[in-house]
This record gives sequence, structure tokens and C-alpha cells, in this order.
Amino acid sequence: MTDRLAEIQEAIGRFQMDRARELIAEELEEKPSADAYYLASQAALSHGQRIEYLRSALELDPDFQRASDELAQIIPAPPKEPSVAAPVPAPTPPPVMQQVGLASVSRRWLAIIIDGLIVGVMTLLLAAVSGGFTALEAALLSDDPTMISTAASQFQNDVVTMNLLVSAVYNVAFMTLFNGQTLGKIMLKLRVIKKNGQRIGILDAIIRNVFGYTISGMFLLGYLWAMFDREKQTWHDKLAGTVVVDERRTSVK
Repeated sequence: MTDRLAEIQEAIGRFQMDRARELIAEELEEKPSADAYYLASQAALSHGQRIEYLRSALELDPDFQRASDELAQIIPAPPKEPSVAAPVPAPTPPPVMQQVGLASVSRRWLAIIIDGLIVGVMTLLLAAVSGGFTALEAALLSDDPTMISTAASQFQNDVVTMNLLVSAVYNVAFMTLFNGQTLGKIMLKLRVIKKNGQRIGILDAIIRNVFGYTISGMFLLGYLWAMFDREKQTWHDKLAGTVVVDERRTSVK
């Protein structure tokens, strides 16, 4: 492995993705190789780009086992006809993260608060654009207590529903597109990853941030659990098989 490839590997291991992408672009321009395309897939910005890089690696080296295994996980091969040939050994599992700097509960809470404020602002803007304030404003101008109470209750229900939808879309979209980070996590240099060290996919993001948040949100017990958990996992982390790492203290052997 060349010095630049080793530097790219180190940057990915430390989750310095912007630096890794800069080095990858230089490497692919000067000396494209299967190793370079494979490393590019680890720092890809989307699933489509990751698949493209893995396929490019296999075009240059059809025997590149790691690229073949990861591509098979993303795009499962069609079922084959029964064969009497000798069984093929199972592929070697991807390397497991040996050492991570788990994020502190306090920094995770601060990131949640930042994301909550962002989602709140987005919800209010959506309510304003969709005319959610119109009925409430009309009721307030009528001076009718019954009408005001009914309009306020309806407005509250509408805003809560909008907030849940905005939160789900916001978290799933950012987690998928920005490799396990929301705006709050980007600001605090936190990242959500799978326990085996791999990046999370869209299904992981949905399980964790839609179904998992609902479970953890019951009396906040799922969040409080992280204070006593050995791996600082909330209930939604356990459901999705994820951990939250502090990029300032994370390295991979």
C-alpha cells in the first residue's frame, strides 16, 4: 500500500472524511487502483456512490474479496440452483472496530437539544406556510373562549404531528446522507456508527431514529439508560445495533 493510500486509510479510521475524500480524488486522478476505489467507497457520500466505487474496484481486480463481500451485502445476488459442488467458505466478515472513543452522555444530550431546536424552527415554518396559524388567529380575534380553546387544541395537535414527521425526515435524511451525523452531531463532532465499525444505512437510520426514538422517549427511560450502559447505548442504539462515537477520541486499529 502506498503512502497516500495509508494516509487515506488513517483518515477514514479517524472519521476525517473530508480529508479522506481530498486524498482519494488526488489518488484516483494520478493512479487509479482497486485499493483506491475501495477506500473511496468507505468515504462515499451516498449509497449510489458507494456501489459505483465498489464496482470500479472489482473491474480493476475481480478477485478483490472485501469489495465483493460488501457489494454482495448491499445488492444480494439472486438465488442459485442447487449444486453438488463443494460448499464455498463463508466470506471473511468486515474488520471490527477495536477501539472507539464513545461519546459522553452530556455531549449527546447537547446535540439532541441543538437538533430539537432546529426541528422546532422547521416545524413552525412548515405550520406557517401550510396555514396552521390562520384558524388560531381567527379564534383569538373572535374573543369566544370556546372557539379559542378548540382552535388552540387543534393547533397543538397539528404542530405535534408536524414535529414528529419533520423530526423523522430530518434525522433519517441527515444520518443517511452525512454518514451518521445530524447538524447537532456535526457541531459537536459526534457520529453514529454500527457496532462493527461500519457506517449506518437508511434502514438502520429508520429503525434507530423513528421506531427507536419512540421507545426511548417513553418517560425518557431509553435515554437515561445510556448513563449506566457499558457502551453508553440508549434503547434506540440497542435496537439498531449502533453506538455514538466522539470523533476527537476515536481511532481504529
